[in-house]
Amino acid sequence: MTCRKMNEKLADLLFDPASVPAEVREHVMDCADCKSELASLQATMTLLEDWHAPEPGAFFDARLYARLRSEAAAPPPGFFSRMHAWMLYSSRLQARQWAAAALAAVLAVGGATFAFLNREQPPTVEASAIVRDLQSYDGNAQVFQQLNALDAVDESGSDASN
Repeated sequence: MTCRKMNEKLADLLFDPASVPAEVREHVMDCADCKSELASLQATMTLLEDWHAPEPGAFFDARLYARLRSEAAAPPPGFFSRMHAWMLYSSRLQARQWAAAALAAVLAVGGATFAFLNREQPPTVEASAIVRDLQSYDGNAQVFQQLNALDAVDESGSDASN
């Protein structure tokens, strides 16, 4: 086994040596780095077992209750002091989410503004006189057919006397 995998098993070897496989124990006995790491963990645990928490002073409770009363009587903090405390003591995970949302909003607004403001209107094309004449002819085709029919009647001479 490698030393990297042994680091995961050292705590088990320290607290419950019987549950650790024999190959782990053999590796620790053969590897100097793992042996020194185990000795360091054992020394740390020995120090923690010998350490005792200090006893609070005689007036600890009185000072604690006085501090609690003064905090309860104090006016609530303002917006900026709350934001300051949030920025100092938060886990910054919320700040990252808000920053990502603000960045996405800025990019969306900026991209939409660029897309709509940078769009050029296509130039309008003026139709020529020939095109307008053909369009009027198409729109008035029935009138022209009637005029052509009248011209044909006039050329035959049947109604030319009237």
